[in-house]
Amino acid sequence: MSMLFVFSLFLLLDVPKSCIAQKNYSSFMLVQQWPKGFCNSISGFCTSIPNKFTIYGLWPIRSNDQLIVNCNLTNHLTYDDIKRVEKQLSSNWPSLVGADFEFWSMAWGMFGTCSEKEFSKLEYFQLALRNYAQNDLKGILKKANIVPDEKQLYNISSVVAAVHQHTQHHPRLACYWSRSLNVSALYEIGICYTEDGKSYKDCLEYYSTCHGTEIAYPK
Repeated sequence: MSMLFVFSLFLLLDVPKSCIAQKNYSSFMLVQQWPKGFCNSISGFCTSIPNKFTIYGLWPIRSNDQLIVNCNLTNHLTYDDIKRVEKQLSSNWPSLVGADFEFWSMAWGMFGTCSEKEFSKLEYFQLALRNYAQNDLKGILKKANIVPDEKQLYNISSVVAAVHQHTQHHPRLACYWSRSLNVSALYEIGICYTEDGKSYKDCLEYYSTCHGTEIAYPK
């Protein structure tokens, strides 16, 4: 399966409301994916399934909750741009369906270029890595006794509250429909930041793709 296809498919599913190609933004969303949930949602088309949340993207968002994409299609990522953080990216921002560098290149082209006036390519990826390191979502959920389980269901509000306890702000959850469990299952959590990427802020949509009151956290 083409990684570009998978990336595009989930972008269409996950965008808060709509996409536009403008350069002004008011916040960032650091999106972390739960690999088991992500891979289940695409019928297992994964080359690896890490046992931790991994970075899916750092998305620029306008004040009206619109996601901004493709702001400069001529500003391409090169290996030299990120070689200083390649090891960290490989560990914490891996592609689950293809080549890592291709994944990072798409992330920069679609999202990073929209903050290129404020952050260089290296600074953009360093920002994502730094904020990721401050938000160990698996550990945060575990503190609230929310752990991956094949049978246990968790109240959506409990998952939101666990992250809120850490950040003091509301996250954004994304789910897919698990046919085997007949319930929404978690595959993604977004944490929102101010436009400089330094301070937490509320995400505007909390769990629009998670239906019902309980969700699975697939093991």
